[in-house]
Amino acid sequence: MDTRGIVKTGRVFLGNRFSQTLLRLYTKKDSTGNIILNQKLQRYFNGGVTTGEKLKIAPITLVLKIGRSLFGVDEKPFREWFQNATNRRGLVNAIRSIGEYGITMPQKFSAPFLVVWNYTNACNLHCRHCYQKAGEPLKDELNTEERLKVVDQLIHEDVVFLALSGGEPLLREDIYEVAKRASDEGIFVSMATNGTLLTKKRVEKLVEYGVKHVQISLDGATPQIHDAFRGISGAWDKTIRGIKNSVESDLMTTIATTVTRHNYNDFDKIVALAEKLKVDQLVIYNFIPTGRGKEIIQTDITPSMREKLLQREYDLIVGGFDLVTTAPQLARICVSSSDHGPMAMGHFASREFDSRLRMAADFIGGCGAGRTYCAIQPNGDVTPCVFMPIIVGNLREAGLEEIWRNSDVLKSLRIRDDLRGSCGKCKHRYLCGGCRARGYAYFGDFKASDPGCIYNEKLWEDIAV
Repeated sequence: MDTRGIVKTGRVFLGNRFSQTLLRLYTKKDSTGNIILNQKLQRYFNGGVTTGEKLKIAPITLVLKIGRSLFGVDEKPFREWFQNATNRRGLVNAIRSIGEYGITMPQKFSAPFLVVWNYTNACNLHCRHCYQKAGEPLKDELNTEERLKVVDQLIHEDVVFLALSGGEPLLREDIYEVAKRASDEGIFVSMATNGTLLTKKRVEKLVEYGVKHVQISLDGATPQIHDAFRGISGAWDKTIRGIKNSVESDLMTTIATTVTRHNYNDFDKIVALAEKLKVDQLVIYNFIPTGRGKEIIQTDITPSMREKLLQREYDLIVGGFDLVTTAPQLARICVSSSDHGPMAMGHFASREFDSRLRMAADFIGGCGAGRTYCAIQPNGDVTPCVFMPIIVGNLREAGLEEIWRNSDVLKSLRIRDDLRGSCGKCKHRYLCGGCRARGYAYFGDFKASDPGCIYNEKLWEDIAV
């Protein structure tokens, strides 16, 4: 069956009112706030359900069987994949979302797949591009008890990924307790750090408390470039030591680089260093002129520079290098470059090309702000994205479920048909749609066009500083 057939069949089978009602019935919560289906699927995929239980969840298993058949997945690897608690959380989240919204383009979700938690405003560096203006902790940061309650909400909402960021998250000792609470319930816990505090002892403790992935910021292949960007002499040496300590452990280790004119010409050297250090992945962040980044807005790269960078990233992926980016335009590069090359899926995944993945990109690709993920600030404020300082609620005053479902800002971000400028007219608006944080940072409007795209060169020329 071709991709159009898959989409049509999926919409007919899952997008009707009867199916949605049935899915909502199976994704109700029990008295403790947990979704009943999660526990049933755990036993089902591990072969522990009774005959009676099989009959009770037969409609759900039928949905899974049809989905598996449509995408050509054999039963054994399908079962093995969902024996993992994190993957199972993602499945439940998807089932809930289809039950609530049907199949939409882009797909709306009943709860975020990913939450990025700016765990503290405290930091031991003074980075020029810091969206958080990190330095000293906020006076009203959540206490440990409040943080654990936040984690409980993430658990009950079937959030799949939790990224603990900052400031510098390792400056708070309760980070380990919070990470363990989330990890024990199947949430994939990662940490974004500047790496300077990643001693072997701390790395061992992170592994012990359930952290699976560490993303370490490195903005230059030499101390001169990195330290100038990070604001502290000697930071590069400590970061490299932290990367090595992480690589030697059981942690998946990623180097994260924010590209500006400051390090644009150093990109290939950063790639070479990442290979030398044997990290698992390189992630390239869009520069967003927000927070302290407003002070260096003139260092943003031009659309043509970004296009060359994205093409270079694509070539690296084709060559087998594990690289992802927060620039949603990479998806457009992928589909324009080859019918059988890699495919960017949203911000954080690239896969070997398959026509079904190309179809899926229209539903789950592009900017995820307010749609597949949100951010939590140190004081409990919720924002659509760490780079988009629009407060849509506070977890001391309302639950994550209420904020996620009721915020007008988040609801608006889930729609791409009303994007302004060329982003709204672009045929790639579903698999890309531009970076909404860049639209907001430059124009105060998260529906505005992303001025960094090659299709927006005239817009860039009008605003370039």
